[in-house]
Amino acid sequence: MKHDMSAKIRALKNGGARRDPDLPEMPKGHFYPDHYTLGVDLSEVGHIKVRPVREDDAPLLEELFCSLTPHSVYLRFFSFLRQLPPRMLERFSRIDYRKEVALIALRKENGQEKMVGDARVVETSEPGMAEFSVMVTDPLQGKGIGACLLTHCLAIARHKGYRRIYGIVLPENKQMLALGRKLGFEIKRIPGSSEYELSKDMDRDEK
Repeated sequence: MKHDMSAKIRALKNGGARRDPDLPEMPKGHFYPDHYTLGVDLSEVGHIKVRPVREDDAPLLEELFCSLTPHSVYLRFFSFLRQLPPRMLERFSRIDYRKEVALIALRKENGQEKMVGDARVVETSEPGMAEFSVMVTDPLQGKGIGACLLTHCLAIARHKGYRRIYGIVLPENKQMLALGRKLGFEIKRIPGSSEYELSKDMDRDEK
């Protein structure tokens, strides 16, 4: 990423949604939004559980990162990281849900829950603006997990009142560019760069 979250890393952004799922209201005084938890059946993946990230998800996040090829790591973080640095892992697992949305996809494998995807929408310093990102395990990329997670992330972001969601995609990330087009993002080449910005006007998208 190149903006608020990019002081240390630049994260890949993609995805979106045309139609919001029904969103229950956040219970008063409830700080972990487990009311956003739901089950989803995907034709190529089977059943997944979608829920907000918890602090104790750090080991699962590490496993998800380790399931990525070096190329996928580069597309997601714009850097060839060998592992998630401790501070980054802490940042990814300790979520302030007043300022961001972070959902994961869990799938049962050999009787155990494995994290197979992660999507986030994070508030920036500019009012009404937020960045989004997605990470999906390599074996299950292109099978609807990322789109499913961002469908719900963006619906929550709209519910929270964000006006514009955007993200940066490398030109070689053809799959993410195609997904952005499919889901109605405006795609523009960043002046003076080979990278693309995907953006969605949430007010206009709602009409």
